[in-house]
Amino acid sequence: MRILLPLVAALAATGFADSSAAEPVAKHKSLIGTELRDPDWSPATRAMLEKDLLIAQKTMEIAPEREDSYIWLGRRFAYLNRFDEAIDAFTVGLGKFPDSYKLLRFRGRKYARTRQFELAIADYRRGVELMQGIEDSYEPDGIVNKRNQFLGSYRGNMHYYLGQTLWAVGDYAGTLQGMERSISEPLVQNPDHTVATTYWRYLALRKLGRTAEANELVRKIPGDLKLLENDGYYDGVKFMQGVLDAKSVIAKGDAISSFAVAMDYHFRGQHAEAERTWTDIITKTPQGFWPAETELLASRARRGAK
Repeated sequence: MRILLPLVAALAATGFADSSAAEPVAKHKSLIGTELRDPDWSPATRAMLEKDLLIAQKTMEIAPEREDSYIWLGRRFAYLNRFDEAIDAFTVGLGKFPDSYKLLRFRGRKYARTRQFELAIADYRRGVELMQGIEDSYEPDGIVNKRNQFLGSYRGNMHYYLGQTLWAVGDYAGTLQGMERSISEPLVQNPDHTVATTYWRYLALRKLGRTAEANELVRKIPGDLKLLENDGYYDGVKFMQGVLDAKSVIAKGDAISSFAVAMDYHFRGQHAEAERTWTDIITKTPQGFWPAETELLASRARRGAK
């Protein structure tokens, strides 16, 4: 049983300041029951992530009155896949800053990572409401890219993750709307964001039976974009364009681009191939891949599989 942290100012005594004081967090499982696990981090990477968490804990001791202290403590827990503790940190922060769209954005993401989709959607929708009339700003990365360049904004990400999470509950029109609102934000006009939103817009359009629009959408994406992060999404889009074939995409072992292949099987009515590919994605990806999990369960339900 994990420790729920009380809403008090003296956070040094709550377990935030010393993660070793907390009881072990139960392992989460995917929606098909496979145990989730940490990536095969190198010792140097794990040491860096743990040091970042220690810094966030010490910052919380020094400045528990600051919103950023809760944001970064939760994010540093999450980078170590300690999602329950991350959710607790954001929740305590929201007790002190109930109108913080930033805390809602990050807690929503961790709810989704722990397959609590309705809670995630509620956080994102509340965050969208709170951001109305507020100037957008870049969202700082916890692990910077090679150019140390911000690619996402709070408003762009709020709409993006709301749209993505609505996929989990079968609201494909909501997915499409979220992605379209995200890509319209001025601060996120970059190739990485373009390919990610195009990927989900294509899939949502296909789910909605608007195949011609979906194909026209991906045709507009150039083949020579220079990306910093979203190569998996780009490969998925290239597969949607017909530039890459299924075999070469699957061989790369990337969950996101492989999901595009699985969805193509699904749209073609090749249910066995789709289910096999979704299962491979889920079992081979350390933290699972919940879009594949929800699709696999829905496919099994339609086919009456056990």
